[in-house]
Amino acid sequence: MDIQWATVLVSFATGALTGALVTYFRHWLARRREAESREFAKAQERDRLRREHYSRALAYAQNKQSLRACDLTGQDLSGVYLKRADLQRATLSATDLSGSDLEEANLIGADLRGANLSGANLTKTALEDADLEGATLRSAVLKDASMAGARLQRADLVDALLEGANLEWANLQQTDLQGANLKKANLGAARLQEANLQGADLKGVNLAEAMLQRANLQGANLKKANLEGAHLRGAKLDHSTTMPKDWEAAVASKA
Repeated sequence: MDIQWATVLVSFATGALTGALVTYFRHWLARRREAESREFAKAQERDRLRREHYSRALAYAQNKQSLRACDLTGQDLSGVYLKRADLQRATLSATDLSGSDLEEANLIGADLRGANLSGANLTKTALEDADLEGATLRSAVLKDASMAGARLQRADLVDALLEGANLEWANLQQTDLQGANLKKANLGAARLQEANLQGADLKGVNLAEAMLQRANLQGANLKKANLEGAHLRGAKLDHSTTMPKDWEAAVASKA
């Protein structure tokens, strides 16, 4: 009798456990399907918004709608008219903006990592605190642009026009500025370690307290530049480098 009751109890317990596991699995599967459905809906909404933002950017010349905080990641906006556009905090990483007109546009805090801005017109554009790490700005026009605090590490600014631009506190580490025009630009306290400034025009530029360690200044013209407190340890200078008068007494550390 004891064995028979034990068998019944074991069977009951096994059945109850199996039922509980089946119920738990069903609930877990339902929750997972709900979560996947929500994620799918979110992804579709993101795609819808990106298409809407892209259409808005392409139509900017006609309607001048705000593009603030728009997601334009990886889109083709080459040659597009975006003069005075509000692109503050917009996401433009890996976006093709080559040859586009961004004169006086608001790009404060924008994400432009890896973007292509070759030949773009960025005259008087606001780029404070923008992230342009790894961006291509070859031959871009940035005359009088406001770029204080911008992040430009490893960006390509070869032959770019930066005359009168404000790059105070900007991060230009390992940036290629070969042949760039930086006349009368403000690079006070800028980080230019290992930057390539070979053949750059730096006449009258403000480099007070700038970090130029290991920067390449061969062939650069720094006539009348302000080097007060600048750090030049390890910088590359040669016979073709034009330095301002009495620069050695002004710098914090010499090449």
